Amino acid sequence: MVDRRFFVADGRRAEFEAAFGLGGARSKLLSRADGDLLTEVWCELPLPAQYRVRDFWSWHGSFEVFCARLQDEFESFELRLRSAGLIEREQFLGAYYEKPEDGSEQDLVLS
Repeated sequence: MVDRRFFVADGRRAEFEAAFGLGGARSKLLSRADGDLLTEVWCELPLPAQYRVRDFWSWHGSFEVFCARLQDEFESFELRLRSAGLIEREQFLGAYYEKPEDGSEQDLVLS
């Protein structure tokens, strides 16, 4: 799982939710990556408009492949949002992985 917090500009919550929600531009980009399972988006604090976004991957290798293959497009998407004044700031909270008890690197669903 990759965990981020976004601070959305005043009056722009609906636009953020449209871009980051199910069927939005961000989810369409992530869906092009093998191993993308799910993205959770929710408002942590209405004032300031503070959102939490967690991306779940089938395996940490899937996220690494995504970064190598689509990182430029992903960064361009986020730059467009910041340039449009939609996102004031982003905080990377961490990337968390679970390894199977047997120590293998098999794909697993993170929870």
